[in-house]
Amino acid sequence: MENDTLHDRLQALGQKIHNAEEKLREQAHWHHDSAHLTAKELKERYARLQARLNGEFADAEAHGRHVSDLERSVQQWVESFDTAYVSPN
Repeated sequence: MENDTLHDRLQALGQKIHNAEEKLREQAHWHHDSAHLTAKELKERYARLQARLNGEFADAEAHGRHVSDLERSVQQWVESFDTAYVSPN
């Protein structure tokens, strides 16, 4: 009977250790240098994104559709999402 309690306690401890290791692996992914863009890469990405959006807005306006500042801001915000990232879970 006491062995069952000890076994349960050891299993619970093992689970806590496993959870802590998993959390450390997750944090290591976020802090890994190759997972972060440099300032230059961010500026280049922003410039490409802005050029593409400006082209889309110019095309829309050439076809007689007015693009408001709010629409521009929302579109820029939506386009800023990084869809290339896939969660490790």
